[in-house]
Amino acid sequence: MFKSKGFMNYQRKQLTPDLTPLIDVVFLLLIFFMVATTFDDMKGMKIDLPKSEVSEITEAVDKISILVTSNGELKIKIDRQKESSIVDIRKDELQEKIKNIIVLMENKRVAILADRGIDYGDVVDIMSDIKLAGAQAIDIETKGK
Repeated sequence: MFKSKGFMNYQRKQLTPDLTPLIDVVFLLLIFFMVATTFDDMKGMKIDLPKSEVSEITEAVDKISILVTSNGELKIKIDRQKESSIVDIRKDELQEKIKNIIVLMENKRVAILADRGIDYGDVVDIMSDIKLAGAQAIDIETKGK
């Protein structure tokens, strides 16, 4: 019936593994870690927070933090949706600066991060200035034990 002309030369196709799914997974992991990573803006600041049994974290869209270092320097950390900035201030201008910032906030909460070596009276003075500036709530942040 059929006559064979001999062996035909077929070019064999090289089999290579498909790397597309692997690359997709790598990019998904990269995106996940980029989104899940938090950046700490306060690494250079030495503030020894007091310890507390209860340490509740509340997330706010806008957040103001008053940072008090061990030598009494005041800084305001302003967190907005995608940006954060830290500004040095003097004690006599604290109330006015907070008043200007708090007007723009929906959640009028202010956090205080004071070094454990700061006098109690200084923290009370700062809390008084914050309340007079129009804050509805004052949070004192601590670190867990």
